[in-house]
Amino acid sequence: MWQKNVRYLDYNASSGLTNYVQQKLIETLQSEVFFANPSSQHRLGQRVQHLLYLASQKVATSLGSGVTPDDLIFTSSGTEANQTVILSAIQSADGVIIGSGEHSASYDLAPEIQSQIPFTHLLKLQSDGQYDFSHLKDLLDEAKLMGLQQLFISLFWANNETGVVTDLAKLKAVIRESGLNILLHLDGAQVWGKLVLNVIQTPADFITFSSHKIGAPAGTGLIWKRPTRKLIPLIQGSQAHGLRGGTENTLGIIATGFAAEKLDALEFQERTAPLQAILEKNLSSVKIWGKTAVRVTNTTRLSYSNFQAYENWVELLDVNGFAVSHGSACKSKVIEPSRILLAMGGTKAEALNSIRISFGVQNTLDDVYGVMAALQKIYDQKMQNTPEVRA
Repeated sequence: MWQKNVRYLDYNASSGLTNYVQQKLIETLQSEVFFANPSSQHRLGQRVQHLLYLASQKVATSLGSGVTPDDLIFTSSGTEANQTVILSAIQSADGVIIGSGEHSASYDLAPEIQSQIPFTHLLKLQSDGQYDFSHLKDLLDEAKLMGLQQLFISLFWANNETGVVTDLAKLKAVIRESGLNILLHLDGAQVWGKLVLNVIQTPADFITFSSHKIGAPAGTGLIWKRPTRKLIPLIQGSQAHGLRGGTENTLGIIATGFAAEKLDALEFQERTAPLQAILEKNLSSVKIWGKTAVRVTNTTRLSYSNFQAYENWVELLDVNGFAVSHGSACKSKVIEPSRILLAMGGTKAEALNSIRISFGVQNTLDDVYGVMAALQKIYDQKMQNTPEVRA
């Protein structure tokens, strides 16, 4: 994928442009109306505005029955989408709960929020990667005893590192039983196109997405908000319900619409689930994280437990022609133990010597057998040449 000498196995980081999106973007760029500003009142500007509306319709359809373009807010990225929801929602909250397994876009806000809202807590992960709903119940009981009036909760829908899918039925039950007034945000970046979505049927008030996870260019994010909910503007702006300033990312939004109209979650599962199953069945000397939990079908997070310091797995696989990830691409500059694996009870050594393999529909069995062979070769060389690394 992408380069003849590299097999791309990092689709959770970015999916790349699909052939369909590339072709449609070329057609759009060659259009005589594309150059106009969509806020202009003349016919050329209004034609571009119409293209944006058509794109938002396609995106709305991909999110399930009943979603309309009015429910959508486009942003510059998934990070901006997450932080817009969180920083807006906490303006009216006297209690905040953020998952300990969240993407850094959300997780890193916790210390700042706690300085403003003392009742700010991180929700624990279980060893299988699922959220600890007993802990959530305890936190909500504590909030009730304190007389808090409005809580905000932010959790992943599917974890970007392990692929574990949050049990929304259990989450909804805990929230309902608490009797508290709660706003819920779900980070849906890793479920768009991978699960059959019906966002209105979830317990969420806000769900965020990222366009470059589904075959569109990086630089566009998305917020779905329940029609009865509002976000408080953090800046003065004229677009996105007054939440953002400047001119819309016209090309990015149009590309997102093209990508969304081609999404087929059932096909995605049919193509990727066998690859995941074969990989995990045949790998040896590894621990698979979240294996007993429900996961998206393309993601495998594995660790080698025989080593104490990071052993350059990602770099060595790259040399052998396979592009994988140590974890979140946004945090890849420095190799640190995955805080998500640590939160699941992993050791520092396991959290350091872990990689994420994430498939797309373009991957084949050749990719699976190839990366397995490369991993085994690297592992055997390490065990043979540096026996002192054994625990």
